[in-house]
Amino acid sequence: MVMSVRMAPPLPLIFLLMIHNVFSENSLGVSYTHSHICALKNSSVIMSCSYTYPNRHQIMKVFWTKNPEHGKEPPDLSEDPEYSQRLQYLGDKQKNCTIRLSNVTQKDENEYCFRFITDKLGDKWLGHPGVYLTVTDLQVESPERVTEGDSVRLTCKSSCALTDRATFIWYRNSQPLTERRDRNNQLLLQSVRREDAGRYSCALQEHTYISPAVQLNVTYPPKDSFVEVSPSVEIVEGDSVTLSCSSDSNPPAEISWFKEGTFVGSGRIYSISNISSNHSGEYKCKSRNKHGQKDSDAVTLNVTYPPKNVSVFINGSAEIVEGDSLTLICSSDSNPPALNFSWFKEDQSSSVGSGQSFSALQSGRFYCEAHNQHGSQRSDTVTVTVHGRKLLYAAGGVTGGLGGLISIFIIVWLMRKKQRPNHIAQKQDDLYVNVSAHNGSLSESDAANQNDALYSLITLSNFSHNQTEGKASDSEDTEEVQYVSVLYHRNNEMNQPEENESQYDNIRKYQTDAARRSTDQMVEDQSVIYSTVK
Repeated sequence: MVMSVRMAPPLPLIFLLMIHNVFSENSLGVSYTHSHICALKNSSVIMSCSYTYPNRHQIMKVFWTKNPEHGKEPPDLSEDPEYSQRLQYLGDKQKNCTIRLSNVTQKDENEYCFRFITDKLGDKWLGHPGVYLTVTDLQVESPERVTEGDSVRLTCKSSCALTDRATFIWYRNSQPLTERRDRNNQLLLQSVRREDAGRYSCALQEHTYISPAVQLNVTYPPKDSFVEVSPSVEIVEGDSVTLSCSSDSNPPAEISWFKEGTFVGSGRIYSISNISSNHSGEYKCKSRNKHGQKDSDAVTLNVTYPPKNVSVFINGSAEIVEGDSLTLICSSDSNPPALNFSWFKEDQSSSVGSGQSFSALQSGRFYCEAHNQHGSQRSDTVTVTVHGRKLLYAAGGVTGGLGGLISIFIIVWLMRKKQRPNHIAQKQDDLYVNVSAHNGSLSESDAANQNDALYSLITLSNFSHNQTEGKASDSEDTEEVQYVSVLYHRNNEMNQPEENESQYDNIRKYQTDAARRSTDQMVEDQSVIYSTVK
């Protein structure tokens, strides 16, 4: 057989230094440098050996085999597909029988023996027992869990005894830690940080094989909590909104949700379907694990919606008189606030005004519509009543006429008073009126100086003819006409009598031909008393 010879790289292995000799009585034999070899996974292994035979013999064939069975011819490994590409014979056909086996795996753990055949019949030799190969790998030992701030020690180990000259390389997440190239098979991390968490592995500098990675788990309290809102654009009433809480923590934090300090839910996701204006406000998430807790910054949900609860406010009484106006104000609940308002009269199709306030000048039923970019809504109707100006006079007569009515009764009383002694008339209670009788008119200045009566101030005048006290007129047979001027006034209004037409009542009393009857009969006949109210 022809075996190629290639240079082998230095091996990071400790071999069992023991000469293992297998010889026969006729000087046929094989000697192994190591009876046991521990090889690192994926490494190349050199199995050194030498063989001897008598000088008169000539070597015809040499090869290596594995796990020989008694009574069976052992197979040649160079003809085995699993070895043909990895096995190299480094010896010769004289004395050296060394081989190299590359990229060893767990399947390569076997007993390997050297066999040679000479030209003499029956002179065959198998070097048994041979070399036992064990395949191992590197392992990283580390604590399962450490807390931020602790110190941690990682160890690179193997079932093989590695040489003291081996240089170790450490990796985190497959990236070499260049500062960790040394002859110590331990990696010390002092005051470990959360950034130190990751997958650690080790290797020997002389070898390409890297150990399986081991996860270093660094626990720490939550930090960097924040909330994301989806959708991030304008939120309209009726939309579905999702709030997501993100937090850096180990172990993972429990999440709680709060709206303006009130607990509203738990879990990393907080969803609101068919959102309404009641959901507007500030939201936070709280992250908590056994090492601590952290609150996120607040996010504000601003839910926009069309106008609702539109109503009309009447500024004053809903009843006004002709010529006056009534202000109506439109209010609504909307987001953003409604800026456009339209006013309508119930019996008209087109609007009668715009703006948040409207001046009503006529009777009718009115309503408003409030608008923003999301929609509009109308209010209920309100009724406005406009009275004519005559109703104003009537109202004035009602409010002022009470004093006039009392004045009429006082006139009657005065007429009767003619037939009574003066001392009786003087007993009249002046709680309601101040009465002064004159044969002439009462000046405005004198009237102004009188005390304000509760209802009216009455000035009695007789324009028929002059009368002397206690005597009747010489012309009693003629028709007697008496004029009574009734002056009705409020405090501080005496100086402006012409500003209000309802301040005066002019009452005329007529005597017809029947006036020649007794005064008492005339007074009792109240049907002849008339009044004209301006």
